[in-house]
Amino acid sequence: MDAGFWGALVRLVIALPLTLLLVYVVLRYGLPRRFAAVGRQRRMRLVEQLPLGPKAWLSLVRVGGRYYLLAHQDGAVVLVETFDDLPDPLPADALQGAGGLEGGLERLVTRAAARFKAARSRRRPPGGGAG
Repeated sequence: MDAGFWGALVRLVIALPLTLLLVYVVLRYGLPRRFAAVGRQRRMRLVEQLPLGPKAWLSLVRVGGRYYLLAHQDGAVVLVETFDDLPDPLPADALQGAGGLEGGLERLVTRAAARFKAARSRRRPPGGGAG
């Protein structure tokens, strides 16, 4: 047996317990903190989501007793509207037919699109800081 074998064996004997210790510490102390809220009662709930396109969504979120309509696309989240009570549901045929979206929802989508454009125009280009 040559020196390369013994060197590898010594590294294995040292590295394996250190790796197992690291796994134990992460599982014992790291993960419970990350997922601590799983067992608790939640204060925030996703009520409904509506896709607007391949990367754009409207989300209705309940936080406490209030409802928030959020629009999100490519990492940008915009608050479109807040509600004290849950908005009335749309009729089943509101999203079907040649007319497309119903008037109230169409106004919200138009408002969300305008806010998206405004938020994107305020963004600075990457690496565009003073040098």
